[in-house]
Amino acid sequence: MHLAKLRIFQYRNLRDLEILPSPGINLFSGRNGQGKTNLLEAIYFLAFGKSFRTAIPAECINHEKTECRIEGTVVHGGLSRNLQVLIGKAGKKLFLLDKPVGLEEFIGNLNLMAFTHDHLNIVRGGPAERRAFIDRAMITLYPGYMRNLAEYGRALRQRNKMLSALGGSANGVDEALLDSWDEALIGPGAKIAWQRWRYVERMKQQLPVGLWNDEKLKMHYFSTIPLEGQDLLQIEENFRRQLRKTRSADLKLRLTSIGPHRDDLKIYLNGKSLSHFASAGQQRWGLLSLYFSQMEIHRQVHGFYPVFLMDDVEAELDKTRLRVFLAYLKERSQTFITSAKGFLFGELGEAGCHFEVESGMVTRLP
Repeated sequence: MHLAKLRIFQYRNLRDLEILPSPGINLFSGRNGQGKTNLLEAIYFLAFGKSFRTAIPAECINHEKTECRIEGTVVHGGLSRNLQVLIGKAGKKLFLLDKPVGLEEFIGNLNLMAFTHDHLNIVRGGPAERRAFIDRAMITLYPGYMRNLAEYGRALRQRNKMLSALGGSANGVDEALLDSWDEALIGPGAKIAWQRWRYVERMKQQLPVGLWNDEKLKMHYFSTIPLEGQDLLQIEENFRRQLRKTRSADLKLRLTSIGPHRDDLKIYLNGKSLSHFASAGQQRWGLLSLYFSQMEIHRQVHGFYPVFLMDDVEAELDKTRLRVFLAYLKERSQTFITSAKGFLFGELGEAGCHFEVESGMVTRLP
């Protein structure tokens, strides 16, 4: 799979443009503030229907305009698909093959993984960042997974709203109504926790060995529901039992204290917490290793590697690890990287493309 054509109109500071990327490595170089990250953000929008920088799509519109548009042609297996994102002041619209579609139908047509400075919060931030990291990869692997996330989110909001309305008191609690919201959580919640655990177990088997000297990365999916050695029906019953057990505490806290929304991915480097004890360089290496394991799983399931984005690449990796990174990706994935320096072009090889970005203009260099 690769992005064969990219067209951008009135997006942030970018001039209207059309580029034909290489199926290999594509380097966008230029001084800071010229629009390199905006390019990657636009590509990310075509994959996930949202930005990795803002939750407000209208912020992506050029300040002199009222709307912007991103178009992409994705080629896979001899077939092509046209994707489009139209963003106005009131929101966004997604199109597949020139027809409006919802987010669930839109996602999965451009399979992509991204490593930006913001994504380092997967390692440095809280559990929500790591849960989202797992979920992004799983959406394209498990049919219905995105629907489970949406159903669980709706039920969780309603249960928490009810707990909050009770004011922390058990007096006058409608146990039957709480039971009904428990059941609304249990079905999708058990599936989410079970699939995440299975996916992390699979990631462990695909972590690169020997890629970064002798450093050893390990991980563990920590759940508030017993998962290991359990089938889905057992997990549902475990979840039901735990919800009943914590109901009194939940009423006092006015929130739901257990479930997949409270789970975490624990990551260790040489036996110590990656987030607390590793250097900045080791954290970057660790995150890339997690991505590489996800890419291998993606290939096993779909038969091809996803597109890969990396922003400000030389700021994230030293030269030695940068060469390892590029060598790994050259034979596997279409890659889009940005750099404030042009020296990386010598590392791309004949299959790579070099684009210069200046004041929102993008020029392909010979």
